[in-house]
Amino acid sequence: MGFTVEDAMRLPSLRNAKLAGGKAGLKNNVFGINVFDFKLSENLQDRFFAKDDRHLSNQIVITSFSFMQDDEALQCKYLRKLCEIGESALVLYYVGVIVKTLSDRLVATADEIGFPLIVMPIGRIDLRYGDLISEVSASVLSDRIHYNGSLVTDIIGQVSRLPSEKQTIDSVLTLLSGKLRVSVVLTDSSLNELGCAQWPSNDLNLIDLMTEENVSHHIKRRKVFAPIEGSYIWFVPIHDRGVDPMRLFLIEEGTVLDDILVEMAKQTVQLAVELWSNRHSAVLTSELVKAIINDEPIRMRRLSEVLNIDIKSIHTTWIIRCTDGRSSFSDEMIKSVRGTMNSLDSEIILEPYRTPLGTSDDLILFFRNPLDAKLLDDCSKSIIYNLHSLGCEHVYLTMLDYKATTAHVRKAFAIWNETEATARAVFPNLEIFHESEIELVRQCNEVIKLGEASIAAATGCLDGLDERHGSDEFLKTLEVYYLDADMNMQTASEILGVHKNTIKYRINMVCDALGHSVSNPVTTSRLTIALAIRRLLDRASN
Repeated sequence: MGFTVEDAMRLPSLRNAKLAGGKAGLKNNVFGINVFDFKLSENLQDRFFAKDDRHLSNQIVITSFSFMQDDEALQCKYLRKLCEIGESALVLYYVGVIVKTLSDRLVATADEIGFPLIVMPIGRIDLRYGDLISEVSASVLSDRIHYNGSLVTDIIGQVSRLPSEKQTIDSVLTLLSGKLRVSVVLTDSSLNELGCAQWPSNDLNLIDLMTEENVSHHIKRRKVFAPIEGSYIWFVPIHDRGVDPMRLFLIEEGTVLDDILVEMAKQTVQLAVELWSNRHSAVLTSELVKAIINDEPIRMRRLSEVLNIDIKSIHTTWIIRCTDGRSSFSDEMIKSVRGTMNSLDSEIILEPYRTPLGTSDDLILFFRNPLDAKLLDDCSKSIIYNLHSLGCEHVYLTMLDYKATTAHVRKAFAIWNETEATARAVFPNLEIFHESEIELVRQCNEVIKLGEASIAAATGCLDGLDERHGSDEFLKTLEVYYLDADMNMQTASEILGVHKNTIKYRINMVCDALGHSVSNPVTTSRLTIALAIRRLLDRASN
């Protein structure tokens, strides 16, 4: 099993500590130790606790909860997050000093999620983090040096117990890197990256250093890795169903691997490929979507080569978001969207994507060639209808127009992400948005940010209506006519519950008050922005 939480409980520095809850996790492997004693703002929590295959660190976490000593709900929340990202246990210091009493709710949470909660002797302020840090670090190092050959079963077994979406080769590489304290890079035969886990974690882009001159070409032969002073690189081939062998590289800094550990690392990755390689292509596609959204050209190029996808041919982007509070779309929902999109004559990439500060997945769709507008409209309505029937009560689809480069895609995606919630406030009856609505809302937000003078200038075109009639009835009619009814009198009459002739009369009265036709293309744009700003301000004040 390697070094576990149960083993750590036998260390002298934990001799008098108590397991308060989470007994089911005592067999969790321990690859290291970390201190978590600082407060995170709401804006940083999702980044820090990102559910990423690269964040499976298997560390014992030390804390005193000094930044939330009286907040039981927040303590439970952080305990859950530590469990979700793959840590091994939590050791709580200074109970009775900083945290006055151990929360029953925290203990119950530890038992519920099977995450070991270890409490140091109560009322002791003389205890020091350093004692436990030194002992765990020494034990982990000793375990690595004297490994008894169970590396393969430990890592494969741990990944098999993860949720299905995290049973990937990336998870295996991450755990292998943490266990051996080396960087692990998996490439195809041409050195295109298929997976990478760095140790220690830093800003160095290892894949950029993987050139034919720098890597080793001899199986299991250690070679100086010139780009990083004092480091060495090992190479072993990984075979996958008869295709060109993949290349597994292990880069060590300040440590010494031997042939036995290298062979076990090879067996671990080889078995992972046999178990989960089909899933790995899906992971790579997901990474490609992230690279496009984040406009990472080097990563895009490498991934597109591996997946044989021509990035330059992408023409249209769709984004689907559900606001019901669900964290992700179900497999059945994704399958339904794929089924609808298969009716289009286009190569399509469809993947869930979560923004760095987001709380739920969006579905991102890229498709290749321009398609008939009527066909796209029918397809989008079918998607919305099917997702409603599968349980998404509030679902929205946004169509981003053609973008010449992925930099333009990123900019449009950022604007959409900033304005999408506001767009729903301006157009509450819409479920399918085009970029024109997003752009209109962006302009409204810019006007509102500039303050009262800017707002007055933008909405001044409605002043004549207020002065002439002094009633909200005509303004409300104009607002519905423009923002909700797509300038269709019959639709406006249905929304307002009045006869179509009443709408026609009111619109004529509005034209008289404003001194011009409300269907003039120039005035239409100005009035729409003014009405949208008024609606946003009214909703904010209410």
